[in-house]
Amino acid sequence: GGVGKTTLVKKVHEDPEVRKNFPVRAWVTVSQTCDFPKLLRDLIRQLNKDLDKSVPQSIESMTTAELKEFVKDFLRRAGRYAIVFDDVWDVEFWNEIKFALPEGNYGNRVMLTTRKADVASASCTESQDYVYKMEPLSIEDSWTLFCNKIFKGNRCPAHLMDVAKAVLDKCDGLPLA
Repeated sequence: GGVGKTTLVKKVHEDPEVRKNFPVRAWVTVSQTCDFPKLLRDLIRQLNKDLDKSVPQSIESMTTAELKEFVKDFLRRAGRYAIVFDDVWDVEFWNEIKFALPEGNYGNRVMLTTRKADVASASCTESQDYVYKMEPLSIEDSWTLFCNKIFKGNRCPAHLMDVAKAVLDKCDGLPLA
């Protein structure tokens, strides 16, 4: 972790042009311990909020299968949507959530972040699906980012050069390390 997957996807998801083209949007953090019905209820709340609709009280008593069907029906009628599932840890999550999504994308977008190659591959079910593999920063890019964040004028003072280089060596190209 720490290569910037969530940061990149959040920047895209919050971009004004994306907001304009995808008026119905949701961001769901999945993580290792995922309560699937709770996650679906959270997704429903976010989707309803974007359309200024009240959330039906009935979602509290729905089974997982009913929640999936509710999400699928909602998305079929919602217009253009973009959903992010952040920090997905296993293929089983994708195998569950895909049944809550309508068939075919019709210009809609579902993005997920994961550190697991098998999860990324499993989520690519359509020919136009794409996996973007994040790589650690180069030494030069690491140095530029570090100096921009730490030092006034974006320049490392000579007396801190050795310490700064030692810190960057420890980070190994990971911007969030």
